[in-house]
Amino acid sequence: MSITITNLKELEKRGELENNDVVIFTVKKETIKYKVVFNYLHNLKSPTTGKYNNEIFKILELDKVKIAQKAYGDIPVDPISIPEPYWPSIKEENYPALTKLVKKLYLIIEEQYPAKVYTKFTRFEIMDI
Repeated sequence: MSITITNLKELEKRGELENNDVVIFTVKKETIKYKVVFNYLHNLKSPTTGKYNNEIFKILELDKVKIAQKAYGDIPVDPISIPEPYWPSIKEENYPALTKLVKKLYLIIEEQYPAKVYTKFTRFEIMDI
């Protein structure tokens, strides 16, 4: 059964991505939705908007091939997927490897763009009676 994942905690609860899961990244007030398809993530925005599968890497200013190779380990990146505008896919269906890359991206987002926590303070004065 496919689900929607919006952060690292949800992905860790899920354990491993599955085909047709939806992965949502939110960075710099921009939301990018991807669908897990076989061996890569497919950007759900239309290509006519100029948003392609490698959009998250562009926003985070990451070298998509280097980060994919680290996440995929011994599994080679499919050379066909290296040029723009592709997601760095792997040659075979391998959801654990794809999950590792998505986890890494969520970690980078959490480190570079931590959630802002606002606390409201109220000032009280104590008066002597």
